[in-house]
This record gives sequence, structure tokens and C-alpha cells, in this order.
Amino acid sequence: IENVLTYQKLIGANVPENFIPNEIKDRFEQGDYKQIIINSKFKAATDEENTQIEKIEKVIKKYDSEAILTGEGVLTKDLITIADSDFKRVNTLSILAVFTIILMVFTSFSIPVLLIILIMLAIFINMSIPYYLGHSIPFIAGIVIGSIQLGATVDYAILLTTRFREEIREGHEKFEAMEISVRESAKSIITSGLAFFGSTIGVAVISQIEIIKSLSSMIARGALISTGVILFILPGVLVVSESLIRSTSRNWNKGAVEKAEKGRIVYENK
Repeated sequence: IENVLTYQKLIGANVPENFIPNEIKDRFEQGDYKQIIINSKFKAATDEENTQIEKIEKVIKKYDSEAILTGEGVLTKDLITIADSDFKRVNTLSILAVFTIILMVFTSFSIPVLLIILIMLAIFINMSIPYYLGHSIPFIAGIVIGSIQLGATVDYAILLTTRFREEIREGHEKFEAMEISVRESAKSIITSGLAFFGSTIGVAVISQIEIIKSLSSMIARGALISTGVILFILPGVLVVSESLIRSTSRNWNKGAVEKAEKGRIVYENK
């Protein structure tokens, strides 16, 4: 605490109260309320100030249970708490929505789980980089990055998975099917990822507003991370889990089974 300012401390004991202008008195005392101004040496949104706010609140509540603590640091702390709560709710609802969509598209229980795990991995990598680099990020970054990167990554994941299913239905063995899928889908995924990166990195470089600069750079980085995760990690996961996917999905290899059945019938007729 750098200093504490109260009405009594301001006027002192030797100044008659009727000498004080009402506009000054009203800043500190009005009706049943009195104001105490506390200046802290800590910056808002830091762990030190948040700890200090909690200690001050405990002290003032001892003397007045209805006392209210406010100011930049307190409001910022409340915003962070609210944003964290909102992030958890938004994240849960987004995952459930994406899970439902993938479930309906692929009529599979395992594919939504696998894709969401990979998508959350991409988001986790993006969000963890500032921590390890020692960079601070806006408190709304979790909601913004989580929503935008989730939407972008699920597009890439569905594109590659759909192509993999098509190749499996064509009768290709899973390794060959994935090789074809990556070869044919990579161009679209890379083009989309680079376009997403290019449209946001420019804002991060040019903008002078710190919150916009930080969010734009994280979105741009997330585009590259999502592209890398889908092209380099998802193929291996799908190949390894292909037998699980086949047993937990409806009509996963329908075309391949029909072709094999037709071939068997033709062979028996001969």
C-alpha cells in the first residue's frame, strides 16, 4: 500500500468542518456512506494485487459487513473470474455441439471423441506457448481462441476423416487409404490454414492496441498449429484406431463390404 486517504486525514484535526467546501466533502462522505481511497503499488490483474485485494476485503468486512471494495484492480479481478467461468461454460457447450455434429455426420461414437481430443490438443498447445514464454495474455483470450480455433480445426479434421472413410469404402487398405487421403486433402487444408494465418498475422503486426495484437497473434499461431496437428498427428490416430472406428461406426466401410460381397458371389457363380 502506497498511501491511504480519508476525509479525516485530509482535513486534519485543526480545520473546522464548515471550512470544507461541500463538493470536496461529498467526495468522501454522503448520507450513510464514507469513502476511503487506497493506492496500491501493484498493477491491476497481477497475482500480487489479487492477493492484496483479498486481504483488504477480509479487513474491511471485520468492521462493516456491508462495506464495498471497488476500483480498477477489483473490477479487473471480477472480470477475470467471470471470464474464467464463462470460458468453462462456452467450452463445454462448444464441445457438446461439435460432438453432436460429428456424431450425426459420421454416425460414429469413436470418431467424435478422437477428433475432439485432437482439436483440444491443438488449442492446448496454442494456449500453453505464452505460459512457457512468460508472456501475459488478455483474460478473454481463452474464450476467443477456444471458439475460433475449435471452429477452424474441426473443419480440417472433418475434411481429412471424410476422405479417409471414402477411401476405405473404395476398398483400400487403411495405410493406403490414409496415404491417399493426406495427399489429396493436404493442399486444401494447407491453403485454408495459410489463408487463415495470413488474414490475422497482418493485424498482429500492424495494430498498436495490445489486446488486438495479442489475440490476432494467437489466432494466427493457432491456424498453423491446427494445420500441423491435423496433417501430422490425426492420420496416425485414425490409422491406429481404424478397427475401433469400424466397430463403433455405422456403415464405416459399407462400400468395401458390398464390393467384397459382390466379388464373392461372382466367384461362386463361376
